[in-house]
Amino acid sequence: MKKRSFLMLIIMVFLLLLPSVCWGEGKKIGLILATGGLGDKSFNDISYAGAVRASEELGVELDYVEPQAVAEFEGYQRDFASSQEYEIIVCVGFDQADALDKIAQEFPEQKFALVDMTVDQPNVASLLFKANEGGFLLGVQAAYMSETKKIGIVGGMDIPLIRDFFIGFREGVKWADTGAEVLPTAYVGAWTDPTKGKELALSLIDQGCDVIWAAAGKSGLGALEATKERGVYGMGVDACQCYLGERIIASETKRVDIAVYETIKSAFEGTFQGGILEKGVAEGWISNCRFPEEQSFWEETFNFKHQVEIPSEVMQKVEEAREKISKGEIKVPRPEEFGG
Repeated sequence: MKKRSFLMLIIMVFLLLLPSVCWGEGKKIGLILATGGLGDKSFNDISYAGAVRASEELGVELDYVEPQAVAEFEGYQRDFASSQEYEIIVCVGFDQADALDKIAQEFPEQKFALVDMTVDQPNVASLLFKANEGGFLLGVQAAYMSETKKIGIVGGMDIPLIRDFFIGFREGVKWADTGAEVLPTAYVGAWTDPTKGKELALSLIDQGCDVIWAAAGKSGLGALEATKERGVYGMGVDACQCYLGERIIASETKRVDIAVYETIKSAFEGTFQGGILEKGVAEGWISNCRFPEEQSFWEETFNFKHQVEIPSEVMQKVEEAREKISKGEIKVPRPEEFGG
């Protein structure tokens, strides 16, 4: 009986230590959020959700920090890396790139991941998303939802990342073949000017647009406010923004949680690779928040409510586009194919 009890004790101890044995000798996950911290209902919250999922499934500890300014990124990155406690350190947001380029060279044995930007270091996995494919899906939906057949888009800055969104969007409207047209993009020139974003959206509405897509950071919130005031449809970006108003019909979603989860898991399983990891619709990294599985995810995870019912025949066309993109039957162009 004593031998049996002792054996059971050994087994219990082994099971308790198993996560450490299997996943890197007790090392942890480090997460450095973008400025603004948790509660943004966007990149920070969804990155955190992916890290929490990895932490729970792998049985490892998660540490995270919420920097208040860009100047803090380098210090947090160095502190995390120098502790040697983390199997991987995930950095959220494009404005961590400059600091990470420096820190990754200082700590070449440390694994890093960077969300939505690239750092050309062998120990950094740059997680990118095929925004053009998500734009295509929104374009299809916008084309079928527009009654005036005029659609507007408000961008934050005229940069390749935003042009990538909008080129796909225009191609989706064209593919839908409803006779709808997309007016020239109205650029705010800043990410943090909701007043101007609203003014530009109102101007587009005055020109007859009854669907407005905003990809402009905080400036885009002003554009979506304009759609609410004028009773036209709005569309969001990056995370589900349908909770912002009763006239917002969809958002292109970057499933950062999936990208973060998969990258963390690869680090602990020994399959981590530095370099650019760019995925899209086929891999589930890019989607539309009105697909049934997406809608339930956003509603359950963040308690969002979708307030506009989308006709089933519209979503069937969007689903058709998703399938064709996934199979390679639709090739969505990138900005470089149009000269930049």
